[in-house]
Amino acid sequence: MNKRSMRILGFYQIQSMLVKLAPSRLSKEAARHLTPSGDAAVIEESLRDTEEAVTCLQREASSPFGGIVDIRPTLEKACREITLDSQECIDIWNNIRCYEHVKIFFAGKEKDYPQLVKKTQSIMDFSVLEHKIAAVFDENHQIRDNASPELLHLRNRIVELERQTKRYMQSVLQNKEYQKYFQDILITVRNNRYVVPIKQEYRHVFPGIVHDMSASGSTLYIEPLAIVNANNDLQQARMGETKEIERIFKRLTTIAADQYEDLMNSTMCVGQLEFIFAKAQLAIQMKACRPAVSKKKQVRLLHARHPLIAPDVVVPNTLIIGGEYRILLITGSNTGGKTVAMKTLGLLVLMYQAGLFLPVGENSELPIFRDVFVDIGDEQDISQNLSTFSSHMKQLIYILKHCSTEDLILADELGSGTDPAEGSAIAIAVLQSLYDKGACVMVTTHYNDLKNFAYNTEGIENGHVEFDVQTLQPTYKLRIGSAGSSHAFSISEKLGMPVEILNKARELRSQAQDVDMEAILTKLNTQSKQMDEKQAELEQRLQRVRKLEDDLRREKDKVSSKRQDIVDSSRRDAMELKRKLRIEAESIIRELKQQFRETTDREKAKAIEQARRSIQQISLPDKEKTKRNPIDVKTLQVGQRVFINSLDGLGTVMSIKGKKLTVSVKGITVRVESKDISAPYYDEIKREQREEKKAAAVSSYRPIRIDTVAAEINVIGKTGSEAIPEVEKFLDQALAAGFSPVRIIHGKGSGALRRQIHDFLDHQPFISSYKLDDAEGGGAGVTLVFF
Repeated sequence: MNKRSMRILGFYQIQSMLVKLAPSRLSKEAARHLTPSGDAAVIEESLRDTEEAVTCLQREASSPFGGIVDIRPTLEKACREITLDSQECIDIWNNIRCYEHVKIFFAGKEKDYPQLVKKTQSIMDFSVLEHKIAAVFDENHQIRDNASPELLHLRNRIVELERQTKRYMQSVLQNKEYQKYFQDILITVRNNRYVVPIKQEYRHVFPGIVHDMSASGSTLYIEPLAIVNANNDLQQARMGETKEIERIFKRLTTIAADQYEDLMNSTMCVGQLEFIFAKAQLAIQMKACRPAVSKKKQVRLLHARHPLIAPDVVVPNTLIIGGEYRILLITGSNTGGKTVAMKTLGLLVLMYQAGLFLPVGENSELPIFRDVFVDIGDEQDISQNLSTFSSHMKQLIYILKHCSTEDLILADELGSGTDPAEGSAIAIAVLQSLYDKGACVMVTTHYNDLKNFAYNTEGIENGHVEFDVQTLQPTYKLRIGSAGSSHAFSISEKLGMPVEILNKARELRSQAQDVDMEAILTKLNTQSKQMDEKQAELEQRLQRVRKLEDDLRREKDKVSSKRQDIVDSSRRDAMELKRKLRIEAESIIRELKQQFRETTDREKAKAIEQARRSIQQISLPDKEKTKRNPIDVKTLQVGQRVFINSLDGLGTVMSIKGKKLTVSVKGITVRVESKDISAPYYDEIKREQREEKKAAAVSSYRPIRIDTVAAEINVIGKTGSEAIPEVEKFLDQALAAGFSPVRIIHGKGSGALRRQIHDFLDHQPFISSYKLDDAEGGGAGVTLVFF
């Protein structure tokens, strides 16, 4: 990627922000080396890393990264067989404990963070090395007495010798002969040997070896001759301790050197993970998101914010290039935000291709560019005899030589710095060449010739930054679709240009040939702004209306739900009462059958019917029916899920014959009319699937499939005593199948059979109503029964 572009667009400042967030030297190093890539696979992997890290920071209570130590120099030292010191061993120990915490944190989270978990597989097991180091150091990083048997022996000897030596020193201090020699009655240490402070004038009188003198020279620190041998023994034991500790460190160095590759790989892995989480922290700070990769090579950044401008100051802008146009020409006032909009696009492209999230709105998208070329700013060089125009031309020539259809080109003030007529001509020619190359281009200008060229050329679009003529202030809002005025007079007036000069300038400008165009552009942009404001107001009203509709719908659903709960509760209570009454009725009927076993059938039937009349009819509230969309039978297919209105439930189509369907409902096959089915709701299908899975998980019970339940029975030609039992059995089966209504075909005749059947139906508590079918369905010869 072009390093000049990275510098001009501010990418290195983004790097610095990452460096501050990175917790360790390794992760800071990775941040400093971050560069945009042109490889789609690399970009995708880097963005996926950032996405998983953002999710982790938002979902988990904490992260396992606290900043590891860069132990690479330590490992190189161990590899060269140079004994490590205490701090270096402790650094390795702390690091491998951090590695273990990272492994534990991501264990079992392959589904949540698959790519990050895959990276942690590079972290090896260092439990043996950790145990060895923990045996040497305690939690305060002090060397343990029992780090080795020899060290324990030496330290015990040192303690004993120190006790002996202090006892000898106490005997010297308590000697009455020496009392006048002492400057102070105390024992101190010089050069790791015990001494006493002696007055200067008694140095030749007190027997001993001088080790030090006070600053004033009045006190000498002398080791009494009586304890020289004791001090020598103590020094020898301490030297033995030092050598033993060095031997222990050498052993740890050898173990670390043996695991050089694993330690190095694990260190680099955790350092990289820390850097990835630094990218995630930056995304959260910027309130950034991940744009999609545009397959159509279209730049579509919604509400894009420049990441280096303070959030409370930056003005979001929507940047769109691609589709109907590949070149966007931005015009408008100076200091109005043209260059900021251009830099915003360039910097966001660089960040995106470096694997960073962008401060843009949802549903944004970007293509992958091979390179980003920039001609922004005045880089004139006196030493090379380059003027402003020359420096621009030099950069444009380089861009024209090296750009391709896969590149993004940003050019500020194209054609400026020379005669306006010649500069406009060169700018138009450059734009035409870039258009022919197929590159994605964004340029700024003040030239009217370029505005006209954009209006009249397919594939090039005008845009402008707004300027408030009332306050004489730029709004920094970018509007695509129309060119803008430079507002040079307004800005000059605001900056304090004398009025007489401005009036003369306006007079001269009024004589120019393109003055009408400026006036038209100003008027059009004002009207466009007003229309946009009205549209924004209408959209806000529409959002408020939609919110009110949603609130009303939710309230209605709550009321309906409460009402339905009450109805369902009443139905359950009523059904329970019916069940009890029916059981009681059947019990009465059985008793009557026992009592009338010897009576005639006619008397028995009459008694039974009288018993059944003792059960009061119970009217149940109907469940509120939801309005549903009907299904065209021509579009139905076998296996399709449908809602059966009469059964108030879902079923699966088994076969289709004209307007009659065979449907499977919970293992029971029923026949229905096409007009009795509707389209099911998606949540109903999902709910039934969950219930089926739940039932399958908790029980091995499976319903026994019942043979096809007929929706009608034909009893024509039979007597009442013959027909009633068959009708009763038929109704029981239909009720068990949950099918309603059913048809009883009894024929017209004299009407005697119909009356007997109706009399029977009048006394069935599980029948809500019945009626004769319409003329088309059989009229008085057919009765429809509803459960």
